[in-house]
Amino acid sequence: MSSNAISFDLNNINLSSIKEEYLNLKEEEMKPIELNNSFVSFLETRTNMINWLTFLCNTLNFTDQTLFRCVSIFDQYISKIIDNQKEMEEMTQGKLNLIAISCLSLATKLEEVNCNYIAFLNEKVLNTPNEKLFTNTDLTNMELAILKELKFNTVYSTPLDFLEIYTKIFSNFFGEKNISMNEQIISNIRNISINLIKNNINNISYLLNTTSHFSYLCFMHSVNEIKVINSLGIKQFENAIFNFGHQLVF
Repeated sequence: MSSNAISFDLNNINLSSIKEEYLNLKEEEMKPIELNNSFVSFLETRTNMINWLTFLCNTLNFTDQTLFRCVSIFDQYISKIIDNQKEMEEMTQGKLNLIAISCLSLATKLEEVNCNYIAFLNEKVLNTPNEKLFTNTDLTNMELAILKELKFNTVYSTPLDFLEIYTKIFSNFFGEKNISMNEQIISNIRNISINLIKNNINNISYLLNTTSHFSYLCFMHSVNEIKVINSLGIKQFENAIFNFGHQLVF
């Protein structure tokens, strides 16, 4: 079994519906980015852009899901065009900003309700004293270019999607063993996991691992940090439910 595989022991726990949900998410997850020379040289720029997008999402009170979906779209689009020499030679900071904002716009259309952030961006983020950096037409055209490049597939499974799966499995598994997992404990594990994912979104491991694997590693790191289950219990949980080949140290 590969290092990114999952094995549900259905003889010990009734997880058939969760397994089906997991497999559906696996089909839609973002595959690891190929870190060729072109993408490696782009990593510092990516870090700056992801930090900026995180700032915008926080400023506009967008959900974590919006940020994760935006980053997925951004990474997939850049990975598609990175080897296009002409495209990258024309990659000014203004165009890169436009790409990032367009990815955010596409993500908000999937995740947010009643948000009008374009006026905010034009007024407070993307204006120079004398001129706008881009128009709404520029934004629309770039969104279309991204959609065409990605063959209109922007609904990638995010780390948050898999985190919800792992939380359900964890709670059910220890419930079967009559070990109490109250809502506060589960909430703490979930919140620590989300913060860990966000804090490591610029970690190269975020790009090298599948989304499901990276989310799992963050989840298990959080479980160990909470210390509600001893190491033997955690090992039993992993042996019964999961089969991953290695661990990630933060």
